[in-house]
Amino acid sequence: MKIVLYLHMHQPWRLARFRYLDLGSGRSYFDVDRNLGIFRGIAERCYRPTLDRLLRALETHPDFRLSLSVTGTFVEQAKVAAPDVLDRIRALVRTGRVALLAETYYHSLAFLVPPPELAEEVALHRAMLRSEFGGEPKVLRMTELAYSDDLARFAEAERFHGMLAEGWERMLRGNPPTYRYCAVSAPTVMLLLRHYPLSDDVGFRFSSREWSEFPLTSEKYARWLASTPGELIGLFMDFETFGEHHSAATGILEFLSALPDAVAKEPGLGWATVDEAIVGPPRDTLSVPYTMSWADQNRDLGAWLGNDLQRSAFEAVKKVGVVVRQSRDPTILTDWRKLLTSDHFYYMYVSGHGADQGVHDYFSSYDSPYDAYANYMNALSDLRRRALERLGVPILK
Repeated sequence: MKIVLYLHMHQPWRLARFRYLDLGSGRSYFDVDRNLGIFRGIAERCYRPTLDRLLRALETHPDFRLSLSVTGTFVEQAKVAAPDVLDRIRALVRTGRVALLAETYYHSLAFLVPPPELAEEVALHRAMLRSEFGGEPKVLRMTELAYSDDLARFAEAERFHGMLAEGWERMLRGNPPTYRYCAVSAPTVMLLLRHYPLSDDVGFRFSSREWSEFPLTSEKYARWLASTPGELIGLFMDFETFGEHHSAATGILEFLSALPDAVAKEPGLGWATVDEAIVGPPRDTLSVPYTMSWADQNRDLGAWLGNDLQRSAFEAVKKVGVVVRQSRDPTILTDWRKLLTSDHFYYMYVSGHGADQGVHDYFSSYDSPYDAYANYMNALSDLRRRALERLGVPILK
């Protein structure tokens, strides 16, 4: 049994407060100082200590391996706020036992807008990985682990050899998530599935004192891994699980440091990168005619497009995108792509109850989803005005 540990690194460009009265003012839509301040804080609590522990594990355990995805917006902020974080990632990659995954540069909903946006964003991300880390990704990870038959076709057309997906029962139809599969729509694309119960034991439940298995030790967790039947266990989670979502005081960093030793003591357990895990025959084909994700209990797109606010904002940004592309202004295009980042729609989520709402509230700095929507639409309206001005179209006052 091989453990496929995959961690995702992302920070969005959060919006500044942009009022209706600010339209035409020339103000930036993005609160750069606040974003960089947030990044510096997370770097201190999470990125540096976790990257250091992962590098130590790679140096002391020749069998240990992991995989990372790093968004373009993360790299942009790290270059200014904490360039040493990028140096640490480079050190991991230089070991030869850390695989990098491709995704959308802006961690965006580009896969839901007309071409060529998705292909262009993935190309931008590939170029960034090449220039910053010397990486040539073989596996594609779509924003928030979005996956469908159509996205598998895209991956095949872009010459990726694999994709990640949520190991959701509705998709598996009785198959276990602990094997490699291939896409029915693109047989050359191997699918690696997230084992969501075991991933969420660490990602969500680790510090919960109400959890029946609290406290979770590395030895107990390794025993669970060893007793899981199959060939591959996909442990996919946010990098910020370690030191940010669960603070250092919970013992999460010590858990991570001790895990390679605990795994080494379990016969039959080992590690694999995503590049290694896609090698071999698939157990079966999988078909997913709709788009699924790893977010919320329904594992669909409801986290970003589940209510009228979100759908209204998304339809608006798609329409503005047409004018933006016509303007042929690279600065305007970049701002539009930052507004396409999935986080902005995540902040507009409305449920009112349950664990899903709590997770959305944790990440949002707005007083309400309605504030998030109004702020976003003001910025988008201003972007549309700039694009029209660039095209020489008169603006009604």
